[in-house]
Amino acid sequence: MDQDELISALDAARFDKAATADLVRRLAEPGAAAVPGLLAVLHTVERHVFFALRDALRLIGPPAFDAALAARERAEDVPGRWELEHVLRAFDERCLDRYTAALRHPMEDVRRQALGGLENLGPAAAPAVLAVIPFLADRDRYVRHTATRTVRALGAAAVPALGAVRRDGPGRLRRHALTALAVIGGEAALDERDVRAWERLVRIKVTEPDGVVHGDLPDHCWLAVPGETYEELFPAMGLHDRRPCTITMGLSAMGDDTATVTGEDGARRTAHRVFVTPELDGWRLVYADSLFHEEAWDHHDLVSRISARCGQAQFFYQDDHSDSMIWTLARGGEVHRGYWRYGEPEWTGEPMAWETPLTEGSPHGSGGPDHDEDPGASREWAVENAARALSLLPGEVGEETRVRGHGWLAVTRPGIGHGPFTGALRI
Repeated sequence: MDQDELISALDAARFDKAATADLVRRLAEPGAAAVPGLLAVLHTVERHVFFALRDALRLIGPPAFDAALAARERAEDVPGRWELEHVLRAFDERCLDRYTAALRHPMEDVRRQALGGLENLGPAAAPAVLAVIPFLADRDRYVRHTATRTVRALGAAAVPALGAVRRDGPGRLRRHALTALAVIGGEAALDERDVRAWERLVRIKVTEPDGVVHGDLPDHCWLAVPGETYEELFPAMGLHDRRPCTITMGLSAMGDDTATVTGEDGARRTAHRVFVTPELDGWRLVYADSLFHEEAWDHHDLVSRISARCGQAQFFYQDDHSDSMIWTLARGGEVHRGYWRYGEPEWTGEPMAWETPLTEGSPHGSGGPDHDEDPGASREWAVENAARALSLLPGEVGEETRVRGHGWLAVTRPGIGHGPFTGALRI
């Protein structure tokens, strides 16, 4: 069979793994000579055929990498750009030096694909770690995120090289190496000198005014308690080993807020990290994405428990992808008012003074769900409306917000400290 016939056979063999693997091998047999034809049809074939052609290019190795890179370089938006990007991330360790060199490419997209390719190589890409770590401070947030994933994928294999940089330099990489060590192993990966220096810097920073940039605080899932009673939040939620933190530090901790720890009985259990903000216009907001997502569908117990000690607790959750929404107010240990929408909307309690009740047959506000038959329904179903009325909306916190005190990071299990949590904490 010639190349066109092999590609046609791939289309027919879509559910036959053995036949597909054989066809991929045969497509790759000619080596570099097969590459132009394979690249030319990448964006014209069915998706399952594309992935088989990608596997053939991976088998061919360096010549296919060079050709795919040249094709991607021709323009910012070339035919088959999506397919070329997938191919560029797919090569094995034979292309490690090419990936490393591509990190210096003038096209940002090529640099991102190189990071993705090194991430896919995992520990085998550890020799490239010093070329990767400057991207942890890239100006582009997505590039920083990709670099973080790449460093995490390199894992323990990269630690010796990073430790050598911390000890011996070069100086321009020392800060990046520290960040990378934290990404891989968290506080436990840092030596005692680095931990002491980091703690000193945090102590300094939390005494300075903590500026809040408009839009910094996430508004997809959070809890609010009164500032004057927030100390009771820690025993109410069973939080331990709390540490002062800046807003930036607390939010960065939410990127790695879950750890698995081994108890004295040998059982493996999940621990969470929780961020409590400084006081903002009289309220402390609480972020714990992983924990709160677990609690979202049974949050009445959470807010009741907290409000019994703090006097009041509010829970907010919204997910545009699933069209789900929750806002709940608890006072003195009992849920007072709330709204839940996941499919059919449900109301708890009676409308409050800031709400406009719905009456039978009245029109609903734009975009609102159809729940006119519920006697507790009001026009104020949206999370943003409830948050503004009950406390504050995180996305509207900014320069005019009154900030008092500093934030806290705490963990949900006693005796484990913060060591089990990975990820770099920006201060």
